[in-house]
Order: sequence, then C-alpha cells, then structure tokens
Amino acid sequence: MKTKIFVAVATIILSTAVMASGQNNYLPADSVDFFDENVVLPELKVAGIGSGRSNSQSLDAGVVMLDKEHLLNMPTMTGEPDIIKAFTMQPGVSEGVEGFSGLFVRGGTNDQNLILLDGVPLYQISHLGGLFSSFNVEIVDNATFYKAAFPAMYGGRLSSVVDITTRKPDFKEYHGALSLGLTSGMAHVTGPIFKDKTAFDVSVRRSWFDVLTAPALAILNKINEDDGKKTIARYAFTDINARIDHRFGEGNVLRANFYWGNDLFKFGNEEFSASEEESDYLERHEDKLRWGNTMLSVSWDYRYNDYLKSSITASYTRYKSRYHRESLEKDEEGEEQSDRTDINSVDDISLHARWKYSRRDYDLHFGAFYVNHNFLPSSVEFNSSQIHKAFRGYRIHANETGAYADFKWEPVHWFGMDAGLRLSAIGIYDKWNVSLEPRFLARFTLLPRFSFKVNYARMRQFVQQVSDSYVNLPTDNWMPMGKDSGPLTSDQVGGGFYYDMPDMAWSFAIEGYYKWLDGVAEVNDDYTYGYDKMQNIEYGEGNAYGAELTVTRNSGRLTGSLSYGLMWANRRIPGINDGNWYPAKFDNRHKINLVLNYKLSERIELNASWVYATGNRMTVPIGMYQGFQDTYLPGNIAPQPGEDIYHGLGLKYYGGRNNVRLPGYHRLDVSASFTRQLGNGRKGVWRVGLYNAYCRMNPIVVRRQEMTGFSDNKDRPWDVYYETFSIFPIIPNVSYTYYF
Repeated sequence: MKTKIFVAVATIILSTAVMASGQNNYLPADSVDFFDENVVLPELKVAGIGSGRSNSQSLDAGVVMLDKEHLLNMPTMTGEPDIIKAFTMQPGVSEGVEGFSGLFVRGGTNDQNLILLDGVPLYQISHLGGLFSSFNVEIVDNATFYKAAFPAMYGGRLSSVVDITTRKPDFKEYHGALSLGLTSGMAHVTGPIFKDKTAFDVSVRRSWFDVLTAPALAILNKINEDDGKKTIARYAFTDINARIDHRFGEGNVLRANFYWGNDLFKFGNEEFSASEEESDYLERHEDKLRWGNTMLSVSWDYRYNDYLKSSITASYTRYKSRYHRESLEKDEEGEEQSDRTDINSVDDISLHARWKYSRRDYDLHFGAFYVNHNFLPSSVEFNSSQIHKAFRGYRIHANETGAYADFKWEPVHWFGMDAGLRLSAIGIYDKWNVSLEPRFLARFTLLPRFSFKVNYARMRQFVQQVSDSYVNLPTDNWMPMGKDSGPLTSDQVGGGFYYDMPDMAWSFAIEGYYKWLDGVAEVNDDYTYGYDKMQNIEYGEGNAYGAELTVTRNSGRLTGSLSYGLMWANRRIPGINDGNWYPAKFDNRHKINLVLNYKLSERIELNASWVYATGNRMTVPIGMYQGFQDTYLPGNIAPQPGEDIYHGLGLKYYGGRNNVRLPGYHRLDVSASFTRQLGNGRKGVWRVGLYNAYCRMNPIVVRRQEMTGFSDNKDRPWDVYYETFSIFPIIPNVSYTYYF
C-alpha cells in the first residue's frame, strides 16, 4: 500500500506544471560497490539565516531563530516558504528524502521533533508527504529551533523543538495580503474589532493542484476513452488560521487561536467496455486519503509587575487520518465489490501554566501541565461480497502531567549557567511511569566575545509515529509507547566554542555532541499487513554523535552562512540485523550548507544556497545464490530446478541492515524578490526562483530488478541490475503577493 501511495504522490507531482519527469539510471548487479557503505558525500542547501544575536554571550546552544522575512526570502521548490525545510539547513540535521519535509536531528527520527504552534503541540505538520508545510508564513512572527540544551519547559520529544509564534493582530488599522503562486493561493487580513481593545488575524490558504490537473486529466481520459480506460486523481489542501486578542489592560491579554488543516488525496483507475461489440464489464479501483489537524486554544497572559508574568493556556487538538480503498468488478455474470478503511487518530486536551520571574542577573521559569490523550492507534474494517472482517481498534487513554523549573544565572561576566529540572509522569495501561529529566548548560567567557559552553539534557517521549518507508505519509500511525516497553529516552551531552567579531558582523561556532537513545522503535515484517499494528513493533537502542562548524555573516549587503556537519547515527534492535549495530536510514556522514543573501537595492534581494550531503542508506541485496540442489537445505525451503514456481528466483543475501548508500546529494537553489511600493502603505512583491538550478537528478531510491530468467550471458547469467529513481529536475517557481 505504501508503494502505491508513494507512486501516486509522484504521479500527481509529475502531472502538474511545476514538476517534471524523472530519470532512471541502470547499474549492473556487479557494480554494487558503487553503494559501498564507506562512500562519503556532502550536502548543501538554500536559505537565509541571520539571527542578529550573540552566540558567545547567550545562555543556550544549538539554537536558531528565524523571523518572517528570513523565511519569505528562502529559495524553495514551489516558491512557498517552509519553516521545517529552513531548519534542515542546519548542521547536524538531515532532511530525509528530497522534496519532502523531513527533520532528522542528530540521529533522531521525524516523529521525535516537538512542533509547537503558539505553545500547543501538533502531530502532522506537512501536506502531501511533506512537499508543503502546514504553516502559512504570513501569520508567523518567528520560529525558534532547539537541537540541544533544551529549556525545561519543553518535553515529550527526544530530538528537537520547533517553537512557532504567530503574529499579534493589529489593534489600530486593517491591512493584509493576497498571494498567488503556481501551486496555491493565500489571503490574510488583520485589524481591530474594537480599536485598541480587541483585534483579529485570519488567513486562508488553499492549493489548486486539483484545478491545475483537471484539464490535463480530462484530456487524458478523453484520449483513453476509446481504449476503455480512465484515470482518477485529485489532490487539494486547505489551511485556516485565526486569532483574536482582547486587552483588558496593560499586560493583561486574553487570546484565542484556531488552526484547521485538511488534505484530500484521491487516485485510482477504471477499465470498461469501450464498444458495443464487447461484453459489458467495469473494473474500478479508487483510493482516498483524508488527513489533518484541528487546534483550538485559549490563553491568558498577565503581567503582575516588572518582574513577574504568567501565561495559562487551555487547548484541544486532534489529528486524524483516514484511508479508504474501494474495488468494483462487474460483468454479465455478476458483481463483486470490496472496500477497506483504515483510521488513526489522536485527541489531546491540555492545560499548561507558565510563570517567569526576571531580575538583573537571573531568570526563573517554572510551570505545570496536564494532558489527556485519547489514542486510536489503528482501526481497520474490510468488506467484500464474501466476507466481512473488522479490527475496529481499541482506544487507549492516557493522562500525562508534570512540572518544571528553569534557572538562568549570570553572577559574573565570565560565567553563566542555565539549570533546569522537568518532572513528567504518564498514566497508561493501568500504571504510572514517572520520569525525571535534568537539563544543564554552563558558559565560560574565556576572552571578550569568545566563550566555551558545555551542556547536558535528558528528554522523554511517550508517543511515537512508526514508519516502514522513507517518506512520512498519513498512513504512518501515531500511537502511544508499547505496553511492555518504557518511554523513549535520550541523553545528550555537548560542548563547543563560540566567537563573535567586535561589530557582530561575523560569528563562528564549533560544537560536538553525543546522544544515547533508548526505546527506539522499528517495524517488523508483519507491520504493513497486520490489523493491530501495535503488535508489530520492535524496540531497541541507538546512538548519534558528531561535530558541527558554522560561520555566519550577520550584517552588510551580503549576509549568509557556511556550515559543515560530521555525523554518525546507529541502531541496535533485537530481532533485526541479528541483534547487531547497524546505521540508521538517514546516517548522512557529511553535510555542508551554504546560504547567501544579497540586498542589491531597497527593491531587489537575491538569494542562493547550495547543499551537499552523503547519501541516505538502504537495505539492498548484495548477492544471490542460484543453485540449491547441493546446499542440503530441506526440500520445502530450497527451490528445485524445473519447478515453475521458483523459475528465475534465488536466495537473496543482504549482509546487513541499511548496508548500502545512495549516491551523494547536491543541489543549488536561487531566488529573487522584487518589491514595488504602491503608495498608501501598499506594496507588491514578485518572487521568482529556480529549484535545483543546474538540474542535478538526485536519486531518492534504489530498486533491485528481479531476475528475468536464466540467460546465456556468463557475466550476468540472471540479467540482474539496480535502478535508481530521481524525481525532481530543475523547477521554476513564481508568486506575487499584494500587501495592503
């Protein structure tokens, strides 16, 4: 099913004006050393990052802050800014499969990232397998990314935190934006309801893949009508963001946030009798996926005095995915139909209270939280003309609660520290699991603007999304930790040197880290076909370690950054790879990011980025045994010569899990923005760009073509070859945004 969904996604992409056809390269079986695990490849990517903050003096490590302007000026595949893809340009972060919004931080997996929208966690944060972000950048004020030294207020995930804060509404006047791109459109408006008292901010974004593909699909089906064939395809996503703020007085604000995101993806085909001479028949197969998030939160922000303030948030979130497949076969003898429905959902009700007390040389953050989880890990129902089979699933209820405190202190100019402690507990399966998560960072200023930092953090995770593919799809189920296993745990230590030039024009940083992972989940061979998917997961351990170097230009017409990451990521799971250590799928050993932003004038800004990375890993057979008659294997195991059922088959030898690498990945993206002031505070902005400017066809998967039978070629008696598949060539994009 995953393969069909992935192929359908690729088909939709390739059918639009934005995407183009892929490329296949054929490799002989004896060239498998081309994917030797020792191959080292680098990566580079496109974006603009300028923090304007002092890395050497701050009490944090591994932190990146981006505002709306940086995100809007990033070159992207479709011209749509993407917060998640922006952070994949950081050293120590792998982006997964090209074009899709993966975030694999320091050896972690995609579900180990805590994604917060105004302090509320969301589960699914991408459209169409990650080609588009769920977040409309026009409503974003800033986004902060943590990959180490996590403050104690963050928990529930192992690898990173992406904290997105939306813009405050305008209490004075009405204004907004209208945007039109190749793949979607957006409308945004903000303004007062009661001037200086109550204000709103609303945005709507919708794709028009279905609009773009409808004419081409209608023409294709008209052409194929005489052959009795019809193609079914449709994709669309919608995002709605709304926020209302009410001021009771200075430092006393009540706000309500709403987010709704929905995807609809349909694909299939029909075959039918095309002429009166043929007997009537109809064969129809249709797959439909619908998934998305709903979030509603109410927050009360109150400032008691110049030193103490609080924020209390109550929220409800829901993630749900539904996959439905229908089949119909009809002829003169009768009719046979079947359908299958898979549902996965998570409902959370939460309450979070935070306080902050600030003085000249120290800050104290403390708070408490409660979350009621309602999981439906898997509900499957199958119907046909002959049978009805259902695993309607079972809901798993869990109560999560805890408290935390974080103390930042700078007693002298050469020393500062951030010490935190988080206590969390989850009640699930009629028992409680309690976790104590210490956090610590110390900064030593060795010379003016030159410092050394050391940090440690423990993180715990009670939920997981288990995937058996390289692309995160809505059919990858969210579920709680296993009944017989504890929570996922990570312990990370790190340290580094940081230097800022006197005028802050340049910044330099070098960091090292080591991370231990426990409770890492992998699927077994029965996962795809099983009804109760929680029973088809294995748990083990992992580690990740590496070094990161970053040079940043912060000011002037030309800004940007150059970074390099040296990374290792490994796993060990009982029952997989004979219980031995093996590299993770996204064990990208070398990664380089180059980002350049040039302000040519007040009206024109140019952006470019290049990325290079060692290729992803895959499990590919590296050998094949042809004859079995002399192996003394039992007859019910060994294929025998002359048996048609085994014709052309043999015994595959893999050698180990994730045993080969894809070729190295590199890509150049460029973009430009042209701004025109229209008077009365209005302006228009054209943004144009090229994704993959020199059209590097980066392989995203390798397939081993099965044997086509014996041949007379002694060098290749089974005619075996490997096929690499690439999907993204050079892709132009253009959009226009009108600000009023």
